Amino acid sequence: MIHHWELGTGHQISVDNQGAQTVVTVLHTSAGQQQRTSNSFTTGIWIVPPEMSITPTGAILKITTPTGESLIQIQGNSIQMQSSHHGEHQSTTSTSSTSSSRSGFEPMSPLQMGNMQMGMKPMVMRMGDMELNMGATAGRQRFCSQCGTPVKPTDKFCASCGHKLEM
Repeated sequence: MIHHWELGTGHQISVDNQGAQTVVTVLHTSAGQQQRTSNSFTTGIWIVPPEMSITPTGAILKITTPTGESLIQIQGNSIQMQSSHHGEHQSTTSTSSTSSSRSGFEPMSPLQMGNMQMGMKPMVMRMGDMELNMGATAGRQRFCSQCGTPVKPTDKFCASCGHKLEM
């Protein structure tokens, strides 16, 4: 069951328990603009509905499970696990926005959906037999950013479209 709270004009919070995951979504709406941020935390299955406490800077969400309580802090678009009384927790983040502050978040762990993989440090995205690598490129195939044609590491221009390649 999804629980909703209205924190003020255009500021809503939704919380859902999906198995052992608690999904928290913050929605900000203003004239012609919508910003949505979601985090998923491993908390366990809820034994009571979540409790929301409004603070001067945002809100604190209390999640109670058979293994204890977890507190999730919400400030603007930032959603963070503040404390957990039952060991380690994991979180994943999904953001759809025009501008958001990402300070204070843990690094993203590798993501895989179907035949698509994405990881950070270095940033690498693979889909099928294609790969985009934003980190070290030694020993990896390069592609023209304009047309996608494979290029040699020594090429300064794409042989297919003539686009100037970045080194």
